[in-house]
Amino acid sequence: NGLEKSRRAKIVDFAVLAFCKVLVAINKSDVLAEYREHPGLLMRMPNYRVRMGFGLHSGWAIEGAIGSEFKVDASYLSPNVKLARFVEASTSIYDVSILMSHAIFNHLSPPMRELCRQVDHVL
Repeated sequence: NGLEKSRRAKIVDFAVLAFCKVLVAINKSDVLAEYREHPGLLMRMPNYRVRMGFGLHSGWAIEGAIGSEFKVDASYLSPNVKLARFVEASTSIYDVSILMSHAIFNHLSPPMRELCRQVDHVL
């Protein structure tokens, strides 16, 4: 059980780090830097920056194929998917790039937990 808990913490830590790496790549991108400095874009949207918000949650879901014989998309159904969408949408409310639910936070390793801060408590 201790080994499984340690392995799960490592996987969850790496998942959070992967989203951090995406944010770093966005902020260091030369291509996106050109857009930030584009005069026409700045005229319409002063202080323009590409921003992304990630909502992290963990739980079960059912995957299903939706579409026709010409196009098929994967869809995921679950209350957990709905919660992940809510957490992601909340990133703009709290003005943060990454928000995670208790389901993710509780599986982080202790050193990784210390790097996080609680922004709210929602029942």
